[in-house]
Amino acid sequence: MGNEKETCDGSDAAADLRLIPEFDGVSQPVCEWLDKVELVCQLRGIKGLHVVVPLRLTGGAFAVYQQLGEDEKKKYEDIKRALTSAFASDRFEAYDQFERRRLRPGETVDVFVSELRRLAGLFGGMPDDSLACAFVAKLPDSARRALRAGSRMEDMPFSQLIGRARAVLADEETNTAAAAAGTRTGALPATMKCYSCGQPNHIARDCTAGRGQRGRGGPRGGQSLVRCYNCNRQGHIASACPENDAGGERSAPASSPVDQ
Repeated sequence: MGNEKETCDGSDAAADLRLIPEFDGVSQPVCEWLDKVELVCQLRGIKGLHVVVPLRLTGGAFAVYQQLGEDEKKKYEDIKRALTSAFASDRFEAYDQFERRRLRPGETVDVFVSELRRLAGLFGGMPDDSLACAFVAKLPDSARRALRAGSRMEDMPFSQLIGRARAVLADEETNTAAAAAGTRTGALPATMKCYSCGQPNHIARDCTAGRGQRGRGGPRGGQSLVRCYNCNRQGHIASACPENDAGGERSAPASSPVDQ
């Protein structure tokens, strides 16, 4: 094999190889695994990818490698092509996965966007404008409402939209935790504010501000269109009113639009 690092001899090269997970054909997407192989080899200065790859193959993936001719085994591009043909999702399956994909509980926005880009690339790619529309459509309902109520999304570049979605979801998580704490103690925390309208005592997913604002020339966010029946103040509904008596009964409706 030789004595250069590119042929994977030596303890340092062996340690480098352990940075690459084994691949059996089903443990992870083959394109993602090949990208990891290429990145590790690039960063570590390993050039003999045709030697590295078979050392990290197991199961069905190694069987595919074994079926290659001797000349093909000496060329990384031939090995890559064989593995991709055997294990990569076809474009129709990739599109189906893209359509079904939603933001998962606990998943970060950045990981989600990266996965959407990867799936889109498998069926031919997608421009950022279209990917932005798909991204918003796949967010939870509460996050979509907060994004639409607070700004004109069509005027935002995708990177800014991602940043705003990240802030909305972080705000939702914080306020949901605060609401849960308030439920246990019987009072809503004074620090709880809605990301959509900026008013206290409710969170964006329960916000009714901004509904109909676009058609009435009202501001986007920062001004509520509801009034509390309990204290007659704007910006929250009676069920979230800070002046509620603990355990008090309410016979009036929860809220009413200001402009009614």
